[in-house]
Amino acid sequence: MTPLARPVEAGMNDAADELHEEINKRLTLNLLIQGSAQQAFLTSHHLVRDELAAINPELLLLYDQIALGGFMQYWMGENVLVFGWPDRFWRRASRPGHPYCNHPLLSRHGLGLALAAKQRAYERGRLKSVSRIPVLFSLQLMKRIFQTRFKEAAHKEALVDLAKRTTQQVWGIPYDMLDGELTMSVGFGRPRPPTTIRGIVLRAGVAGYGGVLGEESNFCVVAKGWVWPILSHELVKGTVELICMHGLGRLGAKTYDEVIKVADRIEHEPWMLQVGSELWRQLLPLFPVDRPVAEMVMHLARLPARSLEPLMLAVMEDKALARTLLTGLGH
Repeated sequence: MTPLARPVEAGMNDAADELHEEINKRLTLNLLIQGSAQQAFLTSHHLVRDELAAINPELLLLYDQIALGGFMQYWMGENVLVFGWPDRFWRRASRPGHPYCNHPLLSRHGLGLALAAKQRAYERGRLKSVSRIPVLFSLQLMKRIFQTRFKEAAHKEALVDLAKRTTQQVWGIPYDMLDGELTMSVGFGRPRPPTTIRGIVLRAGVAGYGGVLGEESNFCVVAKGWVWPILSHELVKGTVELICMHGLGRLGAKTYDEVIKVADRIEHEPWMLQVGSELWRQLLPLFPVDRPVAEMVMHLARLPARSLEPLMLAVMEDKALARTLLTGLGH
């Protein structure tokens, strides 16, 4: 991997400095997008456990095992062979040449966030009988996916409706702006092509896609996934992506293209998902209880890059300060 942005040097011109800051801001917003989506992947089925039990009482445990196995795979199985050992990757995050060495939050706290997420997933996986034995882990995960697809087959319409209603309930997005499908053919639109062998391998194994389609006032969130937890994940990812578009509107076309080209690479997704879920878990309790989560994310997205960076560092280093800053957003 190549560094996301070169270090700030004496004499760097204003345009290069601004680009560096906007790339870091986009990476931070991607952490929120991926983190909130991963949280939905791990937990959203529990919000509708009664409805799922009415469809098929076996689905809840299957969804737990798929979600936990899908998250634990970053530290186990074939994923480690392709991307490397995450602990080693994050321990090197502050070193020159690392892809996140110039991102303050990731370079300082990426390792701690990833280790906390790993521990939480492993503890929960043990409770839900998710195997941690190499090979058996991968076989179990694929078996659970095929079992789930079989049990979902006769209920796809009801399950898609349930995923859309859950997303609407949590994020306040109009129901008719959500388009979901349970399918093995998950591609749509014109995704940015991968630029590395790792990216190609990752793209080949994708089990879900979510994003925003449309123009101006005709945007909609489109999501496709193999099974319900993945569909829920992608619906949330697309919804938060739509909210975070508030943070891109002021960029000129050239700067926008350069920022997206560097920050929105598929090769970043495994790392963003590892740390993003734990960052989101720590951020969420700091939001004012009387304001919608979607509103708070919108205000974060609208912050200038130089204001967003210290606020997100405060989430990790000074939660009282972070709570105060978040309470003041939009006022």
